[in-house]
Amino acid sequence: MVKKSIPIVDFLQNTKGSILILTHENPDGDSLGSGIALYKFLKKKGKEVYIGSKDGVPHFLDFLPGAEEVIKPGNKFYDIGIVVDASGFYRVGTEVKVGKKIRIDHHIGGDFYGIYDYIDPTAPATAVLIYEIIKAWDETAIDKEIATCIYTGLATDTGFFRYSNTDERTFELAKELVYYGADPYYVYTMFSERESINKMKLIAKVLDTLQLHENGIVAGITIFKRFLEETGTTYEDTEGLVNYPRSIEGVRVAYAITEKPEEGIWKVSLRAKGNVNVGKIAERLGGGGHKYASGAKIKANSYEEAMNKLLSAIREELKTQKVYT
Repeated sequence: MVKKSIPIVDFLQNTKGSILILTHENPDGDSLGSGIALYKFLKKKGKEVYIGSKDGVPHFLDFLPGAEEVIKPGNKFYDIGIVVDASGFYRVGTEVKVGKKIRIDHHIGGDFYGIYDYIDPTAPATAVLIYEIIKAWDETAIDKEIATCIYTGLATDTGFFRYSNTDERTFELAKELVYYGADPYYVYTMFSERESINKMKLIAKVLDTLQLHENGIVAGITIFKRFLEETGTTYEDTEGLVNYPRSIEGVRVAYAITEKPEEGIWKVSLRAKGNVNVGKIAERLGGGGHKYASGAKIKANSYEEAMNKLLSAIREELKTQKVYT
């Protein structure tokens, strides 16, 4: 079988400079899993490589092999910067000093830095692209640790093989990764079944804010900063809460809006069911993402103003997409 030609492979094979791999802020399983997998592989190849995340490693991903090696980007200069699972370096959330910029991603649109970018919006996860890069270079280097990281990215971005981006090829990839040593039960339990009692208390408060709009096809929750203070939780604990309103029967668009007064914004996570494209809603708010999962940041002086902007964007896009109530 002829190996796929990927320009970034030739570039990395021949580079002798320092490399900094970066996740997006508040990294999820795909961003961190992809980043660490590439980091571990390049280390095996003798490269001077580092893996960085502005927000460190969240509790639900601290099981990833190599998680303890993730650094917070500082003022050090790196010859090459590679941002994974993000639409551009602006999603890193902090300024980084790098020479050549490269992006590896499966989001539609975003910034482009040159011929060594590896972007495929048809891929179910960025982890798939990392897997392709490694296989095109040297698949014999894939070990249990690298496979676990890639599997985590693939599994989490497909909702553990429940979302619409799951197809026959997704399962074939999962099968290959299990062959290399990934343990599906271990990944699922470590990612999904280690919640704290404090997070459960946070969920109880958040669900009390549940609202339905547009005759029940839009549903959402609000996460006020005071909820975190009252329950002893952090922003990390808000990950995945948007799936609660998404699970309601009849809902087509779900949102979670989180107060972040220290940044002067309200962070919005959007999820879709059916054929609604929430990526377009996010774009109206200055954000972006996938058709079924996206996000944005809203600048507003009050909760009411933020909600008005959010619901207005949802209504306008539902009209454009001819999704009638």
